[in-house]
Amino acid sequence: IPQCANVTAPLFLRGDANDDGQVDISDVQRILEKLFLNANASIPCPKAADANDDGRINITDPIVVLGQLFIGNAKIAQPYPQRGNDPTPDTLGCY
Repeated sequence: IPQCANVTAPLFLRGDANDDGQVDISDVQRILEKLFLNANASIPCPKAADANDDGRINITDPIVVLGQLFIGNAKIAQPYPQRGNDPTPDTLGCY
């Protein structure tokens, strides 16, 4: 059985649900679209949409992003504000 050596997880930016390299209102829109309008909406890296790093994509995630962008009181979990590796394991992935 061949073994995979040096396999690393993809780098991602938490909060960047549309994977355009920045966290902005369009990411909030993408998460809300996924949750309420179209369960098949494309989120290239579900880990990135999980803004609070609780292992789920839910209504809390766009609220955290909005809080970070407009109020500064909610904190997007790491890796933020730069791309990086996920410091906590969960079932969400990046495609």
